[in-house]
Amino acid sequence: MLSKIFFLLILINQSLMAGISDVKVYKNENYLGKIKIYSFGEKDYFDSYEIFKKINGKTYWYSVSGKMLIQIKSHKIYMNKKSDEVKFDEDITDNISNVLLLRGGRIFVSKDLFLNPNFSKVVGLRVEYIKEENSLKFSENINISSIRYFSYKDKTRVVVYLEEPLEFTTSQMENGRYLISIINGSYPLPNENIKVNDSVVEDINISQEGKSVKIKVSLTENFSDVEKFTLKDPDRIVFDFKYLDKKMSNRVDGLESAEIKTIEPEKGIMPSTVSAVLPDKINVEKSGKKLIVIDPGHGGKDPGGRCLFGAREKDLNLDVAKKLYELLSKNKNFDVIITRNSDIFIPLNERSEIANNKGADLFVSIHANAAKNRKEQGYEIYFLSEKATDPWASEVADYENSVVALEDDSKVYDSAALVLHSLARQEYINEGSRLAGFISKSYEKKTPFKNRGIKQAAFYVLRGTYAPGVLVEMGFMTNSYDQKKLNDSKVRKKIAESIYEGIVEYAKEKKWFK
Repeated sequence: MLSKIFFLLILINQSLMAGISDVKVYKNENYLGKIKIYSFGEKDYFDSYEIFKKINGKTYWYSVSGKMLIQIKSHKIYMNKKSDEVKFDEDITDNISNVLLLRGGRIFVSKDLFLNPNFSKVVGLRVEYIKEENSLKFSENINISSIRYFSYKDKTRVVVYLEEPLEFTTSQMENGRYLISIINGSYPLPNENIKVNDSVVEDINISQEGKSVKIKVSLTENFSDVEKFTLKDPDRIVFDFKYLDKKMSNRVDGLESAEIKTIEPEKGIMPSTVSAVLPDKINVEKSGKKLIVIDPGHGGKDPGGRCLFGAREKDLNLDVAKKLYELLSKNKNFDVIITRNSDIFIPLNERSEIANNKGADLFVSIHANAAKNRKEQGYEIYFLSEKATDPWASEVADYENSVVALEDDSKVYDSAALVLHSLARQEYINEGSRLAGFISKSYEKKTPFKNRGIKQAAFYVLRGTYAPGVLVEMGFMTNSYDQKKLNDSKVRKKIAESIYEGIVEYAKEKKWFK
């Protein structure tokens, strides 16, 4: 009797799994064997355990809640049998209909999950399903992380971000296209089309062709010339497509009229590109030296953070800034400006405008920290990011940005636009991280403060500046040890020296010195 029931269950289970066929699985062109693909209704599914085992993933099924967690290396994908929402890592969500099915005690995952662009970009595996061959191909070792474009008033910049240096070739095609071939390149998506339409570039088409990535840039009649070069840290290839005339439609000429315009990605798809129409750095007469702008935080009606005893934050910031100004002024390779040299209040946007109007090459904002927990101590070096490194970094940024409430002007602070601005200034973010590294290393060596690390957060004063920038939190005024050190003029001198040495080391790396 039991054998008949068991046989009947098998028949029922098989009837639920219509259209069973075999799919050949490859990883990096290596054949891994066959797995079953099942058709339920109009959708195709894989056995979750079987498919993820092939690509070294782990599956965790929580039967009570109907949730599944997939882990591939350090990346996690969250799904729920009761919902179409799929969460990639912690910050990307998308909807995939009927992504999970439970049949015959087994968990099946939709083929659509693997073909979703977010899967490839988050996990770092390019996925190709070739129905004619009944093959599913996974490719890792992705060495082109993203391709982005930036619209300036006299050019469109296309940047190819690399995980390692790669060779490339270019050619001008007769049909108004510019072809870039990245040799031995591997891109997360097999095909992607990026709409630009900014008067120079119409669109960018990316395709994986064998062991090369082909990038076809469609140009308008306004295109005049192209300049190409490579950069380091991170490795990237830059193409500047020049505009024929400086009077451009869909662009801006000056800082006062800056307007960010974006091309919205399709819903749920994490864009590999960011579009922003932004002004170039203001053209100013410069001596040929590199200009460093020092910004003592707070001032005037804004005293800054709380202190246990001794000097107020705005006074500590100003004293260290003046010491740093003196050191930089003695270096023949630098010009230096300080945003305030007395106890006055300057709105955040005006601090950025000072740097922009003078054509700053580096921007350094100086602050002291505070916390409810008086045991918190040490220094932190921040550079710009659209997202904070951790909750504490976010809290610091929120506090430093709160000074906006004291400003009397009528400027509108559009947080979405500011985030897009920070993305569009990825070049400055990368350089800011390098500068932060040099300053942190020197700070740890020369001062008595504990190193709390290099962090990222969205500071208004950094977001508005068209130059690599860092914000230095010198130490905690709410910690008795740090406060005592901050009140010591000799220690403040050491702080200024450490920031100065970090700037010098950064300048050496950039070969600013003759």
